[in-house]
Amino acid sequence: MRAALLLAAAAAAMMLSTQAFAQSSPELAPTLRVEDVAAVLREAGFRAELGPENESPRVYTGMGGYNVGVYLYNCDAERNCKNLQFSLGIRGMQNYPLANINKWNIEKRFARLAVDDQGSLWLRGDVYFYGGITKQMVNDTAQLFDSLVGDFRGGLRSWSARNEASTKSGSSASP
Repeated sequence: MRAALLLAAAAAAMMLSTQAFAQSSPELAPTLRVEDVAAVLREAGFRAELGPENESPRVYTGMGGYNVGVYLYNCDAERNCKNLQFSLGIRGMQNYPLANINKWNIEKRFARLAVDDQGSLWLRGDVYFYGGITKQMVNDTAQLFDSLVGDFRGGLRSWSARNEASTKSGSSASP
């Protein structure tokens, strides 16, 4: 009898906590449109300009003193999209040390660095909506990417300063 009462109490407590969680949880959306992403960015204090209608959905914004593109992917015909990518590219970075890129990619989990064939250095962070997404999650991810852009900027400044100092002294730069 006592075991049955404990089991019933545990089941009731679990139902109440599940109901409370469901009531306090924001609604998950399976997809977002480019206009939704732009609105979230504006609410978070970022500028947000929509890309051209005839191109893939994107928003142009600024983070950490750089222009950042927010590209939406896996979109249906109505431009409801299932994931997005924050992307920042800087041209003329073919001499940026691979050791710095590797160090970043090991230490920073939520954005990765790469140099493309044209010598541009790219910082990118992906957001997947599988299982659903909330506008708060997009906001939080934008804030995180903005913070990572600040870290990236600091790393570029440090590398540039070392590079400049070694050029003045006549020695080669080391990563």
